[in-house]
Amino acid sequence: MKKWIALLTAALLALLVFAACGKEKPANGTEAGTSEIVTTAPETTPEESSSESTEAETSTTAPEASTTEEATIPPLPQGKKEILAAYTAVVDKVKIDRPEYKNNDWQTMTNVDMSGITYGIISPVAKGFLETYEQSTVGTQTKGNHPKWFALPTSTHKVGCVLTDTSKIESASCTKSGDYYMIKITLVQEKDPTMNLENPYATPGWHGRMFDVIDIVEVTDVAKSLGFNEKNAYCTFKGTATLKYDPATNQCVSLDHVIDVRVFLGSGSAKVIADYRFYDFKW
Repeated sequence: MKKWIALLTAALLALLVFAACGKEKPANGTEAGTSEIVTTAPETTPEESSSESTEAETSTTAPEASTTEEATIPPLPQGKKEILAAYTAVVDKVKIDRPEYKNNDWQTMTNVDMSGITYGIISPVAKGFLETYEQSTVGTQTKGNHPKWFALPTSTHKVGCVLTDTSKIESASCTKSGDYYMIKITLVQEKDPTMNLENPYATPGWHGRMFDVIDIVEVTDVAKSLGFNEKNAYCTFKGTATLKYDPATNQCVSLDHVIDVRVFLGSGSAKVIADYRFYDFKW
């Protein structure tokens, strides 16, 4: 998995500082207000999710089994605890079984106007760190290799999620889609999350126990290199995971991780919607 969030965040910080240094005053003599960079993933399939949406906490009721074969399929998980456990079992299975799959990620920038600095001025710089859906490169994970960047990045651990605290889940749902189950989990927003590749169980906070997150040190280092007070630089994350799987085998069909990242630098701010997709599994 490409570590583009760190690069893009660094670029946004640089652009925010550039805007702060070169901002103009409007005609009334007051300084232009803070503006926001918004990047959104394109609506390519109904599976696309937005971390800003709200959902019901519990799942729909499982349909009654009509045949002996259907009776062996577990019922839809209910409530946050069951849904998180079902999600964890499926993503852990990918780490353990190491199937082949495809993955890609992308970003898009729109409606840019930072403190009087127009999109036309900064877009050539910013686009160097952005990759649209059309420009994104599909990667293939070879069967049998450790899927290091799948779901939760780990160096050697065969786990795709180590989150257990359901109080950190804002909403969770599970529905039936044909022969598959669809789980959707959105976490509570978190400031400056971290992750631990070597020992995910030692990760403080909650996003780093389920998602690929940026190290805030990378943000503050960029701020310092630009002469900005790093104490005024921070990020917030709010991740949504959408998992499609076969309940009869617990095999993953597709996984989307969509993360709403807000970057703050003094009075400036930026927003990035990061979409990580894993699909086309071959077991």
